[in-house]
Amino acid sequence: MEALKITPQEQVKHWTDLWFVDSKKAGYVAVTDFEKQYFYGLHNVHNLVRSTAGRKKQFISINSFDVNFQQREFSREGYKLKQIRNIAIDIDQYKLGLTIDEVIDELQALRLSNQIPEPNLILTSRGVQLFYTIDRGASPKMSWLASYITEQLISKLEHIGADSNAKDTSRVMRVPNSINERNNAKVEPAIWNDVAYSLHELQSYCKPLEQFGTRKQTKNNIVQFPDKKLSFFYVTNHARLTDLHKLIELRNGDLTGMRNVFLYMYSYHQSLVLNTQKDVIASVKNTFKDVYSRMDKPMSNKDFERTVKSAYKDAETFFNHFKDNDYMVVCKTNDGIKKPYKTSNVIDKLNITEKEQFKMKSLRNAEIAKRQHAEYMESQRRAEGINSMQEYNQTRQDQQSIKVSKLADLLEQFPNAKHKELSGILNVSTKTIQRLFKVIDR
Repeated sequence: MEALKITPQEQVKHWTDLWFVDSKKAGYVAVTDFEKQYFYGLHNVHNLVRSTAGRKKQFISINSFDVNFQQREFSREGYKLKQIRNIAIDIDQYKLGLTIDEVIDELQALRLSNQIPEPNLILTSRGVQLFYTIDRGASPKMSWLASYITEQLISKLEHIGADSNAKDTSRVMRVPNSINERNNAKVEPAIWNDVAYSLHELQSYCKPLEQFGTRKQTKNNIVQFPDKKLSFFYVTNHARLTDLHKLIELRNGDLTGMRNVFLYMYSYHQSLVLNTQKDVIASVKNTFKDVYSRMDKPMSNKDFERTVKSAYKDAETFFNHFKDNDYMVVCKTNDGIKKPYKTSNVIDKLNITEKEQFKMKSLRNAEIAKRQHAEYMESQRRAEGINSMQEYNQTRQDQQSIKVSKLADLLEQFPNAKHKELSGILNVSTKTIQRLFKVIDR
């Protein structure tokens, strides 16, 4: 029997290896100053390094995106995600009165106690940024797991200023060797771990997917690939959290008339990915710092926490019921289990408009979902060089017009030519000649 070949994991020798190696060719990486945005591929690495070094306000996407240069379609929207390349954590320790050195010491302690994996790359300027690079990249279909890992790492680093809002797959981080415009400090890169991670290696530092909550802080040595039904559950929950975040963004935090129900919904879904009630409260507080209502009375901290705790308890009861029923949602009347709201109920309770639904992954009605899928398939065909039906028909019409014109010229020169002779000159069939005559005779 032939021995199984084990491919060694990729090595990280330079900061650019987190973004650009032979196995990470899919899509393009964005660099922006939030006024202009440029996209770079594997063969443009030197241009990226040269154009950003020593410059202020330079940010790089942690992942790569699908770009259509011919159609000038440049976007970091989630649906354009092409390859997951990194998981990144942004630490604003200065907001807690901590120094960079104190953060580095704490990171070393957490690493040595096996509570977090050793980062591949650390950037320091005003704050600290951690990067874990994914061996050979990962499919966008694994966004839910990358998000889950990010949430878990943020919860473990929240006490030193990890930003719980910086977790979207389309986000950007500072470019190494650029200049932080806030304090004019150089963004210093340091390679800590020179071996790339698989998603499952990083997952081993997280709460097991089949477990609701845990206070355990050590690495789990064995990670089972999750049941398909459980995986789908987390995919769905990730999409719901992403959409709720998007709604805050689209409304600039204005949730007038629905703030409380939104708080419950968001807390419920966040409870399903974090470890403890305390983690959920801290995360939701950070997310809701810019949320407001023009009509509802201000919510006290006590009322806020009471709502989050209620959602956490309901989510825990549901998840245990879900697990006990082989990861199936069993609906029974008056069973006391508060299941996640149906999509139609969320749309109604939050008054999500059709315009807003077009920006969502899961919070959309069936008609909009169908139209979005059709538009996506159309864009895929365009990317593959396949013309639309309208373009195809126009091309056929243009080609026919050319043949009609050529036939008309031939008939002027040879008015008595037979169909077979004309078909030989134009290199078409006699049936085509007959069809062209019908066009001429109209």
